[in-house]
Amino acid sequence: MILEARDKPILAMLEWIRVRLMTKQYKKMKGIAKYTRKVCPNLQDKLEKLKHESIPFSATPAGSFMYKVDNGCERHVVDLARKACSCRIWDLTRLPCKHGIFAIVKNLEKVENYVHPCYLKETFVETYKEIIQPMSGQSEWVEINQPAPVAPHAYKPPGKPPKQRK
Repeated sequence: MILEARDKPILAMLEWIRVRLMTKQYKKMKGIAKYTRKVCPNLQDKLEKLKHESIPFSATPAGSFMYKVDNGCERHVVDLARKACSCRIWDLTRLPCKHGIFAIVKNLEKVENYVHPCYLKETFVETYKEIIQPMSGQSEWVEINQPAPVAPHAYKPPGKPPKQRK
């Protein structure tokens, strides 16, 4: 995003970046306010895809929250109480894997209840609730009696510069 601002003077570059971040944060805040589901939109799509992939599985209950999930080729143990599966995808992503989703559906529960709180809409809203404050223009800045900053001296070694070929 900042590649467009690289050629600007430092103050103009920082102002350009601040304005872009301010508008991006505002758009995200307004966009998520319209969303009605519990899980963020891109993760909701991913969960729907995993639900579709879990169709060929079958689950055998081993306890109230423990299931053996298999499809003939692979077999996994899903523990809904610990939110874990033996494939370890659930442990790594904090999203239920396709085996876990099948066990959740078999247990007649909602998949959204087993998603980590960092993927929920409330967390997203909490992240983007703070706004980046607008600033007044450079003409309204307070004058101070300090010397202007000076760029450092660029040292150039004597002799011919080395070639940079591979």
